[in-house]
Amino acid sequence: MSNLHGWGGPLPQSWLDQQLVLQKKILVRIYELGMNPVLPAFSGNVPAALQNVFPSAKITQLGNWFSVKSDPRWCCTYLLDATDPLFIEIGRAFIEQQLKEYGRTSHIYNCDTFDENTPPVDSPEYISSLGAAIYSGMQSGDSDAVWLMQGWLFSYDPFWRPPQMKALLNSVPLGKLVVLDLFAEVKPIWSTSKQFYGVPYIWCMLHNFAGNIEMYGILDSIAFGPVEARTSENTTMAWINQYSVRRYGRSVPAIQDAWNVLYHTVYNCTDGATDKNRDVIVAFPDVDPSIISVTEGKYQNYGKPVSKEAVLKSETSSYDHPHLWYSTSEVIRALELFIASGNELSASNTYRYDLIDLTRQALAKYANELFLNIIEAYQLNDAHGVFQLSRRFLELVEDMDGLLACHDGFLLGPWLESAKQLAQNEEQEKQYEWNARTQITMWFDNTQEEASLLRDYGNKYWSGLLRDYYGPRAAIYFKYMIESLESGDGFRLKDWRREWIKLTNDWQNGRNVYPVESNGDALITSQWLYNKYLQGTGVFDH
Repeated sequence: MSNLHGWGGPLPQSWLDQQLVLQKKILVRIYELGMNPVLPAFSGNVPAALQNVFPSAKITQLGNWFSVKSDPRWCCTYLLDATDPLFIEIGRAFIEQQLKEYGRTSHIYNCDTFDENTPPVDSPEYISSLGAAIYSGMQSGDSDAVWLMQGWLFSYDPFWRPPQMKALLNSVPLGKLVVLDLFAEVKPIWSTSKQFYGVPYIWCMLHNFAGNIEMYGILDSIAFGPVEARTSENTTMAWINQYSVRRYGRSVPAIQDAWNVLYHTVYNCTDGATDKNRDVIVAFPDVDPSIISVTEGKYQNYGKPVSKEAVLKSETSSYDHPHLWYSTSEVIRALELFIASGNELSASNTYRYDLIDLTRQALAKYANELFLNIIEAYQLNDAHGVFQLSRRFLELVEDMDGLLACHDGFLLGPWLESAKQLAQNEEQEKQYEWNARTQITMWFDNTQEEASLLRDYGNKYWSGLLRDYYGPRAAIYFKYMIESLESGDGFRLKDWRREWIKLTNDWQNGRNVYPVESNGDALITSQWLYNKYLQGTGVFDH
């Protein structure tokens, strides 16, 4: 993405060599399958050291990308001016070297100069010259080059108004640029840009950010978005019924009913919101609990009906409240149908995965509401209530960790071990494991008092991570809540931050080994947790 100088490195030559070998194997297989691989092209981003080699080069420094303190070790990247003759020269050399290394090309090259970087100048003329230079660099190395560009920048950055967008898209000869409408299932740019101002485009779906684990989807949008119209009212439903048979190997009426429920709930998000999993367990709030408001409304609680709706809402932009777009009571009904089908399907690995995932989903939303109850008790100065409810929250986290341990697909161990297996010595093993742990927790840089701006972006519901990281983090927050009530003083936000950041950094540097094989019975565990937390309860329905 050209947003950083580097992070988590430096990478040893052995890793680079491994990646080159892997890349060549991938390309061979892609060609064997009759597919067209996409190779990178020069985007204009250069290291600062280029100025030492070419003192007269026109180089501009771009802005900060999510670094806490604009640390010069990571921030901010440099862009070679499109008007500099060196731009096309490097672009040509880049393509030629790839052709020499790989031996062949499909003539398609990706390049995303401003994926999440705002251009230094908003002049359409400047943007047009940059686009033309990028393509000229490709074409000078491959006369048949086609530029494949992500359209994410147009949905991400308000900088891209029609004049700027049109200038970039029309800077390349027609037919030589193809745009990926990357987030079309939620925010289709083709429909607001006169179909990318005449440039060919491909309808895409992003659907998941950073590999978060959450049941979510917009099935109708995916089914009908590419063709813009429904050909039959039952198209999606027919697919759903067939899917459950294909997935589990047999037809079970209760499971088909469950998938019908899921189609109308978790896989029917139509509120237009960007779904990044912000469940409290995996994306714990970093705000003073006194400013998380409880607003009036109607809902039915996980226990008894009441006439108050608790909605997570923060007065600070540092807190993203959980996204809920469906009736949780209906999803619990789907879980009941899944459990009831266990005797027929428990031998199916995919059934066990889905059963755990659905149980996890229901319990995660229950945890969000339980957290609200803790906040409400805190704001009522009820120290005993905070203590009791927070203890139940932490018990729930521990129980969910045990649930996730029942399937290989929800284990932390394989993630860490796969990173370490690339190492050729102990120091590399430490480095690779640190990177693997960092990606799913802090993600990027932090100070002792300021967490990464991308913390929890790559959150995961994995056994081991809940028990050793998410649970202890929540426990620290609850400790400071109780201390605040007992002392009569305000919540010590800075102290909380220092302690949980230290917890995170210590965990990032940890070397403890986690299981790579599952342990436990998925059906028995799901049934037990359903009985313990969900059976006979009402639900929070927005």
